[in-house]
Amino acid sequence: MVREAAEMGNLREATHALVDGVRYSHAFERLYSRDDIADIEPLYLTTRWASLAEQGPILVRLRGTGLPDEVLRDEQGEWPRALTWLQTDASSAELADHLRQFVTFRGTGQHEKLLRFADPLVTRHWLASHGNAVPADVMGSVHKWWVAEWSPSWGVASVLAWHAFQSDESSRFGEHDERPLQNVLGAPQLAALEAVTRWQFKEQLAEHFQDSASQAWQALPPEGRGEWMDARIDDAMAWGASTERQIAIWLDLSLHWGENFMSASDGLYLHWIARTAQAAGLSRQERLYALDVWSRTPEAMALQGKASSRTISENEVSDD
Repeated sequence: MVREAAEMGNLREATHALVDGVRYSHAFERLYSRDDIADIEPLYLTTRWASLAEQGPILVRLRGTGLPDEVLRDEQGEWPRALTWLQTDASSAELADHLRQFVTFRGTGQHEKLLRFADPLVTRHWLASHGNAVPADVMGSVHKWWVAEWSPSWGVASVLAWHAFQSDESSRFGEHDERPLQNVLGAPQLAALEAVTRWQFKEQLAEHFQDSASQAWQALPPEGRGEWMDARIDDAMAWGASTERQIAIWLDLSLHWGENFMSASDGLYLHWIARTAQAAGLSRQERLYALDVWSRTPEAMALQGKASSRTISENEVSDD
């Protein structure tokens, strides 16, 4: 089994930690001040992204179990979302050389992009995308790679767990494949990176709704919020929304006016169309922006109040 739940004590077998400088602010100052770390290898330092070394992946060799013990004592803190653990017999320099192969990858259109593989969310999706066999070429000298798994902010809270990915010697890209490792990202890996992007966007949306629309947000069952957001995002994109702002507006309108606000015969959109002579001259995206603005007017809010009253009356009749 390549991926398995890790016993807490097993994390103390780790020889190195891979820290994401974005998730662990002021990383150099904080890491260099510790006495339980022996080596610090910023992976960007020998690349053309050297100026971003503190925000990139930072490999550290552990001295004792001080850091693992600290993380295990406070799993609700920042550490589980800022680092992963590795076990290897290789030196820090050898491990760093191997990991640098993944600094970039070729995305759609063959454009070179940074792979933020030190971010545990990215690490988890990237490694898991290989299924039950993480190729030995990817793992290199790493025997085990532990990554935290936590519940998303929009869902039902669960206990944080550490999962270990292990190298599968029977799975390799093959000697015939001479492509650089950073270019060996197949459809499953690219889909995994897209899933990370959506996860992060949903986290932002959930935080926004919790802060600015808590009553409507709390009315959605926690176990169904993720699927609800996915469905609404897909609806928005199918309609023609192409930016995060446009998609966020769509979800906000769906939350307050119902998921059929754009298509229902008595929905918000048709009410707006009936009152807006210039609507025909607007693009779809411009209509969405204008609809969002109008939805906050007293006239629109009055419509929402009437709809709520009608629903209450219908429920009273059905109860009788």
